[in-house]
Amino acid sequence: MKRLLGLGFIAVIISGCSTSSTTSQTTPAPVLASTTTVVVTTTVAPLLNPPSGEKAVPCDSKAIGASYGEKVKLEKCTATWAFGDTDRDSWNCPDAGCAHTRLFHLENNTWVNTASCQRTLPLTRYAMSCYIPNVGAATLAQLPPSDVACLIWPANTLLKYTAETGCTPSKADIIAQMNGACTGYYDAVEFPVEKCDQGRAVRLMQERLKKAGYNTNVDGYFGPSMAKAVYDFQGTAQLQQTGMIDQATWLALEPNQSSLPGTDANSDGVVGPNELK
Repeated sequence: MKRLLGLGFIAVIISGCSTSSTTSQTTPAPVLASTTTVVVTTTVAPLLNPPSGEKAVPCDSKAIGASYGEKVKLEKCTATWAFGDTDRDSWNCPDAGCAHTRLFHLENNTWVNTASCQRTLPLTRYAMSCYIPNVGAATLAQLPPSDVACLIWPANTLLKYTAETGCTPSKADIIAQMNGACTGYYDAVEFPVEKCDQGRAVRLMQERLKKAGYNTNVDGYFGPSMAKAVYDFQGTAQLQQTGMIDQATWLALEPNQSSLPGTDANSDGVVGPNELK
């Protein structure tokens, strides 16, 4: 009897060991890391309103002032847009004129002041130069059509801004810009690279003008002779002739931007003056 009990006890032990050895451990399934691709899109605000076809007309300051409700001193006008100051504005402005000037628009048969803008800057830079009186920053909705802006806003036709405004500069302004003497030279750090600029951007473009057969020094100083060379090159390349190197002229002088000593940091396809090394 004791022998049977012993055998049974041994059998239980063997059975337990056998069960322990055959029990398998379950390994958790690997967790696959998931990746989410986030596509970031950047929307660039437009700088110009579509053209309207309006033409310049004489300003009727008396009639517009009566509609607006305050006496105005207008400088340039179309049928539905005007540029100038109120009489009260001029009281606080220096003799040279107000730094900020009003835009007036005819809306529902009533003239209103849509925005006030820094008159030395083109309207394409409204985000930093225009505001709605008593409201805040102006938007494109408060600005005139692009062709009207060329007619009434003086800074839009300045040579250095015509590449961005689309306005046509006067021949007199172009000639004056090319022929005037430089009283000093300034580092070229943005477009347009123009007369009286200096630095690496100037020298690089001088080298390319010289290679293309145009008469200019290669000294890093943008003088009248370089302005004339740029003007002639622009005529040959069928670009707007200003004697200044805007982005289109820069690309025409050096189509292979990767050959320039710099990095296209903003990925716009251009190694500009501020990206040179």
